[in-house]
Order: sequence, then structure tokens, then C-alpha cells
Amino acid sequence: MRRLVGTLAVAVIALALVIGAILARTVRSEVEEAKGYLLTLMELRRSALREYLETTRSEVLLWSELPGLRDAVIELGRAWEQLPDDPSARLQRLYIQENPYQEDGRHRLTAAADGSLYSRLHEAVHPNALRFIQYHGYDDVFLFDAEGHLLYTVAKEPDFATDFVAGAWRDTGLGRAFRAARDAESEDFVAFTDFEPYAPSGDEPASFVASAVRGEDGEFLGVLAFQIPVSGIDHIMQFTGGMGDTGETYLVGRDGLMRSDSRFSGTSTILRTRVDTEPARRALAGETGMDEATDYRGIPSLAAFGPFDFEGVRWAVVAEIDRSEVRGRALEPRRLLPAALLGLATVAALAAVALTYLMGRAERPEPWTRDVGRGGG
Repeated sequence: MRRLVGTLAVAVIALALVIGAILARTVRSEVEEAKGYLLTLMELRRSALREYLETTRSEVLLWSELPGLRDAVIELGRAWEQLPDDPSARLQRLYIQENPYQEDGRHRLTAAADGSLYSRLHEAVHPNALRFIQYHGYDDVFLFDAEGHLLYTVAKEPDFATDFVAGAWRDTGLGRAFRAARDAESEDFVAFTDFEPYAPSGDEPASFVASAVRGEDGEFLGVLAFQIPVSGIDHIMQFTGGMGDTGETYLVGRDGLMRSDSRFSGTSTILRTRVDTEPARRALAGETGMDEATDYRGIPSLAAFGPFDFEGVRWAVVAEIDRSEVRGRALEPRRLLPAALLGLATVAALAAVALTYLMGRAERPEPWTRDVGRGGG
């Protein structure tokens, strides 16, 4: 009996070892599978982001080369020069201060009723420009003349009709985009600025693309620019299909601040949440890879990372998931069942071997019994 108990104890220990080995292997397999999936997700987001920004680049180049837009810049510039007194102050009064619509609805004013050539041209240009940004999802469209006067915008924010060479907004992202497009030597050059607070838009994050508008002889006439919305980037980065409860992808700028919103925040994290993690730092240094590290929320995670470069701007692309969720998947009943069945089979096999052995021992006489029998004969 004691041998049976001992044998069963060995079987139980073997069962524990077998199940432990299977669980460890299952966890390792789940982690490796998650790493591969995260790398794929990171690459997909990076590819989608590039496609989105390349489309934006193509659109600003295409529209800047259209004869109709070229004519609009020329004619609006001439109309600007015909305005009496201070053109900037006059247009700001007509289209901002005396605009019958509230701040967020100023775009609804098709033309001021001042009878000027500028307002007649605005009435012709504005409906098409409004449809363009509504269809393509931009926050605003900007037309500059060669001297940096902002001749036209859709939204009519405080930057409208101001001077971007010497005025208050010269050092903003839009001001830098204007100058970069103006000074470009290549005709297919597109200026792109990283997201940063833009004062005319209430200090909300804004990014811009801009391209020079040139005459048929190559003469510089002005600049066309688009304001890229954060929603366009978020639509790409916040896709959560197949990412479980804790997976997410996000962007980080060189300043260590997010360039897309966190899945786990009820408010915007763009330019507000700092990400000082090893994966983000390595991506900004130009590396692509996988890491197990603490994320920006202080949670141990698996993270795939890589750099994203576009027109001189670099972002880190990070795809990550909580390590506890990945390991938890290995303990789901559907994954434990094979281990349990194998363990039971192991115990059954060991018990059968033990019983067979013990039964065989019981049927054979002990050596000392055989010796006594022979001596008595």
C-alpha cells in the first residue's frame, strides 16, 4: 500500500511538472504570437499614415497647379490692392467682427455686402473651397499672395487677412510653412509642419501642408496651404480591431508628447501626454523592433515600435498591449483544456503502470518464502 501511495505521489508531482511545462510553453507561445501581431499592427498603421499624408501632399500640389486656383490668387491679390485704407483691418471687420454668424459659423458668410471687388471674388471662390474642405476633411484652406498676406481662408479665424511675413502669426506653423514653400527651389516641394498649438485656432493642435503657386512662366505668385485635422490622424491610429481590451497604437513626437489620442483617455492627449518610454525613444532614434517595457501609464507591456518620417518630421509609431492581458489569454479554459487532458492522461498512464507493477509483485512469492519451501522438502 505504501508503494502505491508513493507511486501516486510521484504521479502527482509528474502531473504538476507536466502541466507547469505546458502552461509555460503556452504563455511563451502567446507572448510570441502577440509580438508578431503587434509588429504587423505597427507596420499597418505606419503604412496607412504614410498613405494619408502622401494623399494630402498630392492634393496640395495638384490644387496649387490648377489654372483656376492660380487665377484666384492673382485676382484676389488685385482686389486686395484696391481696398481703401488698411485692407487687413477692413477685411477683418467685414468678415470677422461684423460677421452675422458666431465664431464657429463664420464660414457661412459667402460675401460681405460692401460691394467691393474682393467680396465679389470671395462669393465666387468660397462655395467651392467650403465644399473642398468638407469633402476632404481639412480644417481650413489658406491662400497667400507673394508678400505673405493671407488673402483668403474658409474658417475666418483671427489669422485671416493678416501679414505672415512680419505679423503676429509669422512664427507659427503656418508662418513657417508659408516661408518654406515660398523659398523652395523645387516646383514639387511641399512644406509640412508638425502638430503644435495654433493660437488662431484657440491653441488647438494644428499641422499644415503648403505648396507654392506659380505662374506659367514659373513666377512665384503665392502659397496654397491646408490645415490638417487631428481627427484624420486619430482615425488611423485609434483603430482597435483585434487589439483586445488594452491594446492601442499611438504617435509620439520628438518632444516626447503624443501626436494622437490615447484610447484610454476621455480627453485629448495630443501635445498633452508625455511618453518617455524605451520603445518611443528607440523609435525616435530610428530603430524598429519589439520590447517588453513599462508604458506611459506605468503598466508592463509588450510594444512594437518604429520611426515614421515625412517631409522632415519624425514621429515614433508604437503598438502595445498590457503584458497581463497576453499572459491571461494563456490561462483561458480553451487553452487549459489540452494541458488538463494531457495531465490526466499522464496520471492515468502512471497509475496503470504502478498498479500493473504492484499486482505482479503480489502474485510472486517473496524470495525468503521460496527458500523456506525448498529447505523443508
